Amino acid sequence: MKAIIPVAGSGSRLHPLTLDTPKAMVPVAGKPVLEYLLDQVTGMGIRDVVLVVSPSGDAIRRFVDRRDDLEARYVVQREPLGIGHAVHLCGDLVDDEPLLVLLGDVIYLSDFAFLSDEPRGNAIGVKRVAGDLSRYGLVEIEGGRITRLVEKPDHPVSNLAIAGIYRFSSPRPLMEGLETLVRSGRRTRNEYQLTDALQWMVEQGERLVPFEVDDLYDCGTPDRLLEANRRLLDLNGGRCDIPGSVIIPPVDIASDARVHRSVIGPHVAISSRASVARTVVRDAIIGSHARIENCDLRSSIVTPHAVLTDTVRRVPVSLVSLAGPVGPGGMFGQDSLDGPDGPVGPGGSGGLAGPDRARCEVHVRPITETTKPIVPDPRAAR
Repeated sequence: MKAIIPVAGSGSRLHPLTLDTPKAMVPVAGKPVLEYLLDQVTGMGIRDVVLVVSPSGDAIRRFVDRRDDLEARYVVQREPLGIGHAVHLCGDLVDDEPLLVLLGDVIYLSDFAFLSDEPRGNAIGVKRVAGDLSRYGLVEIEGGRITRLVEKPDHPVSNLAIAGIYRFSSPRPLMEGLETLVRSGRRTRNEYQLTDALQWMVEQGERLVPFEVDDLYDCGTPDRLLEANRRLLDLNGGRCDIPGSVIIPPVDIASDARVHRSVIGPHVAISSRASVARTVVRDAIIGSHARIENCDLRSSIVTPHAVLTDTVRRVPVSLVSLAGPVGPGGMFGQDSLDGPDGPVGPGGSGGLAGPDRARCEVHVRPITETTKPIVPDPRAAR
C-alpha cells in the first residue's frame, strides 16, 4: 500500500503562526502534526509515501528525510487549487496497488491497522458531527454504502462528516474522477475538491463504504490546535521537576528549553530552546526559541522566536507573534494587536486568530530591574 499526504496548505486560519512554519509542522504536545501522521502510516506497514508540498516546503522535506522508516517522494503544488488537485498531481506516482490518502492537518487517534487487511473496495472515514453542518464535507449512506457526497452543502441532510482519511483498493477510478474535474475546470468554492471526485466515482457505479473514525483533531484553527494539545498531553504528557518552578502536569517541556521561577501547566507544551521566566502559563503551546518573561498566559499559542514581555491580558484563545515587524508597521492586517499606546510597531508585532477573531491588548517593553514580577515566589502558587 502507498500513502499520499497533501501538506501544501498555507494554514491561513493559523496566521501568523504559519507565516514562517508550514501548517503540517505546527507543534502539538511536543511533536509536529505531520509526525503523528507519519507514525500512523508507518505503523500500518506503509513505507512508500508521497507528500504534496508547496514551493516553500523545504522544512517538510528536511524533517521527513531524517526518517529511515519510510521512502518519501515529493510533488510540488504550485497553486493552491485544493486537495483534489493535490492528489491529482500524484497520478504518475501511483500504480494499481491499494492507496491511502490522509489530510495533512488532522491528528488521528483511532487505530487504522484494519485498513491494511481490508478486502478489495473503497472505504471513506466518517465521523458524526453536530453544530454548523455546512462547515463539513458530508456523506449520505443507504444500505451500508455511500450514495452521495457533498462538500460544505448549503442545506445539509446528513450529520456524517468526511474525516479526511480514504482507502482505495485501486487508485485508478479516483484518478479518472480527478482528471475529469481538472480537464473540465469544474471547481467547488474555487478549488478542485476530492469530494467531487468521490461523487463522480459513485455516479460511475463504484462502491464506496464508510468506516467510523472515533477520535480525530482537525488542527486548522487555534482553538482546535489547543484542544488537540490538551488531549494528547492527557494521553502522553509527562511530569518533571524544575528547581525554583512549579510544574503542573500534564506537560511536555523540551530538554533544552529554559524555565525559571515560573508556574507551568497544566496542558503546556514548550518547544526546543524556548525560554520562560517569571511567568504563569497554562493551556498553551510555546514555539521554539520564543522568549517569555513576566507574563500570565492561558489558552495561548506563541510563535517560534516570539518575544513576549509584561503581558497580563487574558483572552479565550489567542495566537501571538512578537518576533518583529511582519508587514508595514509590523502588523498583521485586521487581526493585529493594539497596545495601550496604540498599535504595536517596530520591535514587536502581533496577530490574533480564532473563530470569533477576538481582540486583545499586548504591552511590549523590555524587562528591567524595576519590573514587578507576576510570580515573585513560585511557592506561593502551590
